[in-house]
Amino acid sequence: MLRSASIATVLLIHAAAQTGVPQAAAHELLDSVLWAQTSVEHDAACEQAYRKARAMLDRALKNRKWTAAIEQRAGYERLPPAVILDIDETILDNSPEEAEKARGADRPGLWEEWVRQERATALPGALSFTQYVAKRGVALFYVTNRDAATKPATLSTLRHLGFPLQHGAASIYCRGEKPEWSSDKGSRRAVIAQRYRILLLVGDDLGDFLSGIRVSPEERRRIAAPYADRWGERWILLPNPMYGSWESALYGNDASLSEAERLRRKHEWLRGMQP
Repeated sequence: MLRSASIATVLLIHAAAQTGVPQAAAHELLDSVLWAQTSVEHDAACEQAYRKARAMLDRALKNRKWTAAIEQRAGYERLPPAVILDIDETILDNSPEEAEKARGADRPGLWEEWVRQERATALPGALSFTQYVAKRGVALFYVTNRDAATKPATLSTLRHLGFPLQHGAASIYCRGEKPEWSSDKGSRRAVIAQRYRILLLVGDDLGDFLSGIRVSPEERRRIAAPYADRWGERWILLPNPMYGSWESALYGNDASLSEAERLRRKHEWLRGMQP
């Protein structure tokens, strides 16, 4: 007898064949992309996050002992204040690129093509929040896992939309700009924390707040548990059901797996009605 995950996989493959849409796109991205692009709930969640961030910024500025980054070291109280934000699905909406995948148009270089188009728009609340941060005299740094080759287009996009860039291109910390700047953002947060007191971390992925998170879902929970009181205070989380380190954790962070094997492993994580 087939396991329930295998049955579900077969049904999804059959449905995909009937519609002519590739298997992965037919089931994994459609609802999440549509939610991000059409729902009032998505926009409200973003606005809510940034209103909370503004309130927490005001509180942080009154408390010299306040810091958001665990990479912060002794003596940070004397440093000037800063806020660190992720870029993709934190301040910029890249859902059109994900929509291409949902339509079955995924192809090598699709992400780079999207970035070069410079058509990403600001997420609700992001622009007004960052402008408020700048008006309060707080430095802004954008720590992103866009690679270094995309930095010129990224800089141009942020400038066009009106995001504050007090340090120009140096406001953006891309993956791979230095050999030690891997997809784990901890080394980049540490560099900023040497010169600034980090008031807030804002992102859509656990990796925007903590290092070493590309592990199993259970281990991710264990790593995050000691910092639960930071959510909604020092750490502001934006919604992103389309992609992230949470998703790759479901199939062991193994990018070499086939789409079918990834899907099979994901279904094994589902909790259904049966005890």
